Amino acid sequence: MSFKTILVPVSSPEASASTLTTALQVARRWNSHLEIMHVRADPRGLVPYTGEGMDGSMIEEIMDVTEREGGERAVQTKAMFDAFSAEHGLTISDKPLADAGVTISWREETGREDEVIALRGRLYDLIVVGRPVADTPLPSPITLEAALHDTGRPILVAPPVATASCGKHIAVAWEASPEAARTIAVSIQALVEADEVTVLDPKLPQPLPLDSADLVDRLRWHGVDAKIHAFDVSATEVGAAFLKHAAAVGADMLVKGAYSQSRLRQMVLGGRTRYILNNATMPTLLAK
Repeated sequence: MSFKTILVPVSSPEASASTLTTALQVARRWNSHLEIMHVRADPRGLVPYTGEGMDGSMIEEIMDVTEREGGERAVQTKAMFDAFSAEHGLTISDKPLADAGVTISWREETGREDEVIALRGRLYDLIVVGRPVADTPLPSPITLEAALHDTGRPILVAPPVATASCGKHIAVAWEASPEAARTIAVSIQALVEADEVTVLDPKLPQPLPLDSADLVDRLRWHGVDAKIHAFDVSATEVGAAFLKHAAAVGADMLVKGAYSQSRLRQMVLGGRTRYILNNATMPTLLAK
């Protein structure tokens, strides 16, 4: 499928620049519409989390500070949106326009960002989210997880620093899992239009139940002439190996099924998806 409507959550100018750039790279491939969404925190949502012993004036002060800081961040983020749209000559519209190329619109909501994205994201072909960075609250890892697990849509994880291109050379992380199959299916149009496609084939001690050559044969029916890049790896190092070998073949985008092991197991013991969410330096398309 082509990604004609793309939702892009933005939290602040500092945390969202790469996310916007990555979303635009994808949008230009299909003359897509970008809806840029900023969610302001609702101060009333803080009340259940305030500590015992706080009197009304203290709670009111915390709510006032939250509302003021949220308002300032919203103004700054909207200014970033305006500057980005002008810099790239994008048409601002919330309705389809013939021959307009990439269009863009601004949407502002109040509430919890993860809850808003989990619901609103179900309406779009793709959600572009920023990759969480250690020791910084934004982009929010909770929002990323909500987009992946609660929308039923594929997500594109933007790296902290935008790459020069996205989708010209796509690396496919082959795991022979239902999640990998779904991710390949939703990204098939991107694979068809890529200049180059490489299937990353991990040679594990326990072989995969489906050979990567069978995938390559099926992709040929779509006109995709994919190459296979095989490598030896242990089961515990597959996530890091996918990133390493995607970079080694010169890919500018990775396609991978998300959480082929249980989500809880990956959170507790680590896993391929978890490693990639924490370390990817190229745009990574994930689906469940």
